[in-house]
Amino acid sequence: MASKRDVLNALKTMTFGEVTVGEVVVTPEDFEEFIDSSIETLDKRAAATRKRQEAKKQAGDELRAQIKAVLDETPKTIAEIVSALDNPEVTNAMVVSRLGQLCRIQEVFKSDVKVDGRTIKAYSTVEVVEAE
Repeated sequence: MASKRDVLNALKTMTFGEVTVGEVVVTPEDFEEFIDSSIETLDKRAAATRKRQEAKKQAGDELRAQIKAVLDETPKTIAEIVSALDNPEVTNAMVVSRLGQLCRIQEVFKSDVKVDGRTIKAYSTVEVVEAE
């Protein structure tokens, strides 16, 4: 399927005569101005989207670095990590997401720990080998 830009550029190459819509006469120059303006708007939106995505990525990278700095050889639960970050804007879900990324690249390791009779996940910078 053709993109909006492709369709607009294709329209621009077509030759139009004057078109009357109601009392308005639209000239070929009007078509070209409209198309150029539409393409410019698409470019601005794309640039703004790239900028927002870069800002989100940078914020995610910073949070990932903060989480990694909190961790050491001692396994810590998600609640302990969130508490150690001491940032009210950081949620458990944000921490879980970044920990998943760190686990996939093996910078952080996941293990099971018992807390109040429940087994929950904990994270550390070294792989915990459980004795059987």
